[in-house]
Amino acid sequence: MSAATGEVSAERAAEFARLLELTLAIRIELGRGAWGAAADLELKRRKVIESVFDETPSAAELPVLTATLREVVRINDELIGLAEHRRRALVRDLDIAALGRSAVRAYGEAGAGAGARRA
Repeated sequence: MSAATGEVSAERAAEFARLLELTLAIRIELGRGAWGAAADLELKRRKVIESVFDETPSAAELPVLTATLREVVRINDELIGLAEHRRRALVRDLDIAALGRSAVRAYGEAGAGAGARRA
């Protein structure tokens, strides 16, 4: 930031934009079900966050940074919703698989018992 002009420097503005860009990219990857790619982007995003807060934001940067962070938080809420939805889907899938295994086991036991009764 140029202290004399009260403007956000191009470098800092690019960091703020990169933070938002990475957050949006994470949302896209999670929407595709690409959890590994989203995790890789999250690592990059953390580095940008650290870089953004390595120096105290100036008064001129605060409005831009605040707007960026509000949008990041809003998108993070969506990401939490996506993760929760996926978790519930996985739990349902596991329940169905367990039910299937139980049915196969019961069928096998019933078949073995039926064979023994016939003999």
